[in-house]
Amino acid sequence: MHFLQGTISYPEVKWGTAEERAVRNTPLVDFVDKLADVGADGIELWGRHLENLGEAEVEALAGAIKASSQKVEMLAPYWDFSSSDEAVEKSLGDAHEYLRIKDIFNCNRIRVFTGAPASAEATEQNWQRALKGMNELARMYDGTGVTFVVETHGDQLADTPESCRRLMEELDEPSVRLNYQQMGGAPSDELDLIYPWVSHVHVSRTSRFPEKAEAVIKELVLRGYDGTVTVEFCTDSLPGENEQFDLDRAIAGMTADIKLLRALAGS
Repeated sequence: MHFLQGTISYPEVKWGTAEERAVRNTPLVDFVDKLADVGADGIELWGRHLENLGEAEVEALAGAIKASSQKVEMLAPYWDFSSSDEAVEKSLGDAHEYLRIKDIFNCNRIRVFTGAPASAEATEQNWQRALKGMNELARMYDGTGVTFVVETHGDQLADTPESCRRLMEELDEPSVRLNYQQMGGAPSDELDLIYPWVSHVHVSRTSRFPEKAEAVIKELVLRGYDGTVTVEFCTDSLPGENEQFDLDRAIAGMTADIKLLRALAGS
């Protein structure tokens, strides 16, 4: 099993508006060298770390990552293929830009979302829009060697094992797989339905989220999984109420989390 660190753990403002992130977040290039000693096998690069960067700035970030002997193994943009035709058009336009970005980082894996709404509220139009949009995405990247992994996430079409299985069976696209993230049930039960399509996994170790990273890793070991796992939100990546984010504490949390999970995985 190979462990990546998710750079989503490190911004001061993880959600909010683009303006808030631009003002308050320290640029990744300013501290990416500090991440080299975390013990990860690579980086999952949060898409918003590329927000508002020009090509020269993106290349500078890629250069800093390479200079610190690290490698971006997965890019993580925010796309939406199901909520509206306008969202699909915008997402496909951004995906075209990522043809260049994935080459700058020499990366052949991209995490994607299906988009809203949640599967329980989705109409057949949402489903058909998502299938069509994701097929167009796959055709756009024909011959590039890129694999897309759909994150299983609340309030998205891919938010239950059943909806994930439907997506994979109806899409039937070899370059689109699943990024498993616990969906509220037992990992063993969820993976029983979708494991053949899983080629990446997200875990978190923060009290904000109920998912249990250790339980997921133990289940993956039982199944002989030897793919990649991203520690998305690490210990101390999400400070409590009235607490300030501390980058050094988050990096220390990521270091400890990867060490613990690697030991559980025996890797």
